Amino acid sequence: MQTEGQSGAPLRWGIAGAGTIARRFCRDVNEHASLGQVVAIAARDQTRARAFAEEQGLPLAYDGYQALAASAEVEAVYVAVIHPEHAALIRQMLLAGKHVLVEKPAVTHVADWDALVQLAQARGLLLMEAMKVMCFPAMRTLLQRLSALPASNRLRAAFGSVQARDGKLFDPALAGGAAWDVGVYPLWLYAAICLQRDLPAGEPEVRLVRQTGEVDESVHFAFTGPLAAELDASIVQDLDKAAYLGGEGWALQLVGKWWNPQQVRWLTGDPLPAWPGDIAEPVAGGGMQHEADHFAACVRQGLNDSPWVPQALTRDVLGWVERGLQVGS
Repeated sequence: MQTEGQSGAPLRWGIAGAGTIARRFCRDVNEHASLGQVVAIAARDQTRARAFAEEQGLPLAYDGYQALAASAEVEAVYVAVIHPEHAALIRQMLLAGKHVLVEKPAVTHVADWDALVQLAQARGLLLMEAMKVMCFPAMRTLLQRLSALPASNRLRAAFGSVQARDGKLFDPALAGGAAWDVGVYPLWLYAAICLQRDLPAGEPEVRLVRQTGEVDESVHFAFTGPLAAELDASIVQDLDKAAYLGGEGWALQLVGKWWNPQQVRWLTGDPLPAWPGDIAEPVAGGGMQHEADHFAACVRQGLNDSPWVPQALTRDVLGWVERGLQVGS
């Protein structure tokens, strides 16, 4: 699916939530996106909303999310609030007729996701999880090339860094922890490769590092089957930033921060004829403009689901995490 050169007016974005990730999205879209523009910000605190709007040069600042939902100036909403508030806010925006892009994790219960997908479909609206890694040009190129390579049979990927213990990631009431915050990234990579190669996605063995009453500090997901995968996440340890994918006679490395993929290189001997050369596709800014442009293209084409970030894969990933966190509970 192409996301460049779509016709029509830019998609008018509003943002719900005035935190760090919202600022990154706003900056990437308004400085680098081709198909949309952020025009509005909403927060519970009007002072924060106005400060955000002034800082980012936005014309509209709303006091509360109902005003954003009611705005005729906004077509789509990027939900960037704390995890436990996602489901209710998505529902509010869908009922108001807004398309919704929701920051990961989309929600924290599969049942909530099922209900929201049903609502979006009934309303003719697009609902998509903001899994930006799936929209980076290098990732799109990699997934396209995989079909020409021998079968993929092994994957290793991690996402982990040392986080401040006084932050929301260590608060169980805010659905913190390694699995929800960063574990969804390697799970999404596994799910996307299975989908691309038409492989059955299994149920992982899950190992948690978690004290009673606390969040999971680290988590390991191990998949067996046609695509064996070792996936790790941590909020207390720096983990390998590269990811590794291979099959019989071939291996690839997603270089650097693989969740912001810009380079993929061949690792084993001479490349196969099906591999025309290493992938190098740098992005401007933080790269969130690519998910925004893909979302806008889907909206303009009248799609209710994304072919790159399908709702079914979000459901798979949510299920693996939700069930995995029940281990030892």
